[in-house]
Amino acid sequence: MRVFSIFTGLLLSLSLQSQDIKIGEIRNKIMVGDLVGNRSITFGIKNVLEEAVQDQGVYLNPNSKNVLELELLFFDVQKNSTQIAVFGKNVDIYQIVVRGIYTKGDKKPKVKVAKGTAKSISTSTLVIDQGGKFSQANVSTAIKKVCVNLIEQLKL
Repeated sequence: MRVFSIFTGLLLSLSLQSQDIKIGEIRNKIMVGDLVGNRSITFGIKNVLEEAVQDQGVYLNPNSKNVLELELLFFDVQKNSTQIAVFGKNVDIYQIVVRGIYTKGDKKPKVKVAKGTAKSISTSTLVIDQGGKFSQANVSTAIKKVCVNLIEQLKL
């Protein structure tokens, strides 16, 4: 009986310490570029944000009073190219900037801005133009970095 009481007390104390959160609305506030008003990118960011929150040990609960909302402020790729004779080097830097708004119960919301980047470097002996398209792997990396950075800044 004593072991059962200790186990129950330990279990209850752990459950009281666990934190839960609800991922609120993800809004696209990008003002320039190809992604202005693109709603499909917000769904992808919400999935990555949910995964990053769970990786930090916070539980997702759709009924929670703790709400994390995101505003996508900037998302673009910066391309730098260098070419000497037949040798070429391309550096693509994927940048994403988000504003996170974390409301814990009835308290005043915490607002933080986070930036995430991913770099892709390629060298070649031929010049091949890829038409300025986004690389899915680098986009995913940049989104994951910005979500983790935001969660650390908000101290969830």
